[in-house]
Amino acid sequence: MADETPLVLATPGDYAARYGETDDAARLRALLSDATAILLSAYEARWGDEYAPGAHPAFDRSATAVCCLLANRVLAAPQMLTGATQYSQTAGSYNASVTYGSAMGEMYLGKADLKRLGLYGSLVRELRPMLEVEDGLSDNP
Repeated sequence: MADETPLVLATPGDYAARYGETDDAARLRALLSDATAILLSAYEARWGDEYAPGAHPAFDRSATAVCCLLANRVLAAPQMLTGATQYSQTAGSYNASVTYGSAMGEMYLGKADLKRLGLYGSLVRELRPMLEVEDGLSDNP
């Protein structure tokens, strides 16, 4: 069996172009791989087929950007504050507050992400009746 290279929808270079360099390259590669798996699972759930480049252009146009965004959601939440949804700091009369969207550092696809990928909304499917023929069941042409 040939050794296949796993599909990754975004590279560390793609991430750096959008969000800047990160100190932990190994973690970034793992997160981009995880994000790819999430996107491909959503693609397969929506279309019922394995990902094929070119089959759904909206997905292809946005997959790299959304993959980087998923990784950034995890990297943007400081590891020392895992689980915190808000952080406030006060010095004298100055106050700063931050709200984290991914407090546990989990990856998720939101409605806007799914829309951007062309994976959101209603689908019209076709049902084809099966007709009985002498040698068994067959698709109706």
